[in-house]
Amino acid sequence: MSIGLKHSNKIIKLAVVILGLIALAWLSQRVFFRVDLTSEKRYTLTTTSREFMNDLSSELYVKVYLEGELNSGFRRLSNASREMLEEFKSEAGRSMHFEFVNFEEQSSEDKKSLIEELAEFGFEPQSVFENAEDGLQIQSYVFPYALVYYKERIVGVNLLDNLPSRSGAENLNTSIESLEYKFTSAFRKLISEEKSKIAFLEGHGELDELDVIEATDALSAYYQVDRGQIGNDASVLNAYKAIIIAKPSKPFSEKDKFVLDQYLMNGGRLLYLIDAVNVTLDSLRQSPQTLGLYNDVNLDDQLFRYGVRVNPVLIEDIQAGRILMNANPQGQTQLVPVPWLYSPLLGASQNHPITRNINLVRGGFAGTIDTVGNNLNISRHILLRSSQYTKLNKTPVFISMADVNKQPKQQEFNAPYQTVAVVQEGKFPSVFKNRNIPEGLSGVGDIRTESRVTRMMVVADGDIIRNDVRFKQSNPKIERLGYDEGSGQMFGNKDFIVNAVNYLCDEDGWMQLRGRHLTLRLLDKQKLSEGTSWLKWLNVVLPILLVCLGSVLFIYIRYRRFGK
Repeated sequence: MSIGLKHSNKIIKLAVVILGLIALAWLSQRVFFRVDLTSEKRYTLTTTSREFMNDLSSELYVKVYLEGELNSGFRRLSNASREMLEEFKSEAGRSMHFEFVNFEEQSSEDKKSLIEELAEFGFEPQSVFENAEDGLQIQSYVFPYALVYYKERIVGVNLLDNLPSRSGAENLNTSIESLEYKFTSAFRKLISEEKSKIAFLEGHGELDELDVIEATDALSAYYQVDRGQIGNDASVLNAYKAIIIAKPSKPFSEKDKFVLDQYLMNGGRLLYLIDAVNVTLDSLRQSPQTLGLYNDVNLDDQLFRYGVRVNPVLIEDIQAGRILMNANPQGQTQLVPVPWLYSPLLGASQNHPITRNINLVRGGFAGTIDTVGNNLNISRHILLRSSQYTKLNKTPVFISMADVNKQPKQQEFNAPYQTVAVVQEGKFPSVFKNRNIPEGLSGVGDIRTESRVTRMMVVADGDIIRNDVRFKQSNPKIERLGYDEGSGQMFGNKDFIVNAVNYLCDEDGWMQLRGRHLTLRLLDKQKLSEGTSWLKWLNVVLPILLVCLGSVLFIYIRYRRFGK
């Protein structure tokens, strides 16, 4: 009887184990669980993302096209995208669904419609070249994109960051770093029912609507974008989250300065893009030479009070963009690209969310910025700088199109890394402290002499936000913001402007997602090339030795236990 009882107990224990395994398998299919043991927590959503996904009110659907026969790099990006979406789904639950689509498995008609659909978002197939076993090079196409659907709206997501200055492995790591930000950004565009308001200021010779239409379109995905003058109402700016002052060319009145000052004092955000020297490429196209003079817009005292001085100088930089010049002025027009040193390619700081992982920013007749007032209750971050080989030209400066034929002398380019853009955050002093309030203003509330904690940004180049417009008076043709017609390259101007406004308006730390850093751990190629035969032999022999040692140990233990 005792034997039968023991047998029954074994059967019960076995049944319990089997049922437990079945329950565990069923649970694992329905519950996503993972422990993140990485030092940088690369597999963990931030608190901002988790709270955002928990507040979903309708169903969100994501379709990713990075699937199929991929090389190791794109396969890693695909897997990282899947893991990130699983993290989002674990927070959103049944309110979110996603799928991965293999382009090659689609019918010819579906492939055509898919390419057309992606093209509407500016997405094109990416060419991938690989070497086959017989040495031939095989070309294939991948689609590192995703479409996010919410209610009646769709947003496209480019999963691949491709900076020309970086290697493939670095670009891949950058792409994986920014996945959380990209998906969250797309979700915010779709889900936010009420957009905050921002405005471009007018009335001081700022860039017109066509000149900033590319930036306006990009910003309109996040904000309601208006334009207008200040007028006589001191409270006219209160409804706006941020004000953009894009390349003014006429002086500001004391009334307008007061309204801007009190707007900042009450927590408003300001983005200044100012040219301290009055010269444009259009003027040079009409006349082969011109004189750059100081552009006094009556903001020097205000900016100085806030801790910034825009210097009336022009930068020449050997790291520069290109313009098209007529190489045959006496005959048939022959346009050739030539370096234009007054169009510096500005390096972006990799330590700030605004400029992290963006391409070089193309400037045009840029000036420089000095920071002043070290006793101010603010923090500062330099965002854009010129290259190591920079030359400063003080006003008045003579500029000629013939300069493209001159060979730069390196000893003259001795003012390296000039600051062109800076962002400041904290409590700013009012420029109207101990000054009279301008007359003729209505709606003046309590006068503040120190601001609430807020942000402002100053860029010493108004052309950074300007897109070229051809045939402006008759049939305008808009060029892409940041496009360099001489080289055919796209630079990071649009990303810079959008990130800048998003950072200025950010209240919940969402933009900090762009500052996420994942350590790229690559093999040391130099050590690999210096002879690693011992390492190869170690990898081959060591596993065999470990297996043999384990077998001997196993036999010895059995002998000691059962030998007698």
